[in-house]
Amino acid sequence: MNASARTAEQIRELTDDTYKYGFVTDIESETAPKGLNEDIIRFISAKKSEPEWLLEWR
Repeated sequence: MNASARTAEQIRELTDDTYKYGFVTDIESETAPKGLNEDIIRFISAKKSEPEWLLEWR
């Protein structure tokens, strides 16, 4: 096994292990579908509370 494969295997072993310390951070997030169209632009603009003139400019 070469060094690259060995490193990849070590990383996989470390990241596949369950987290044993119990610390979690709940982060509120919004997701949008892939792509960019008018609906996505409006969604992002609304989340940022942008003024209407800026939305129309985009």
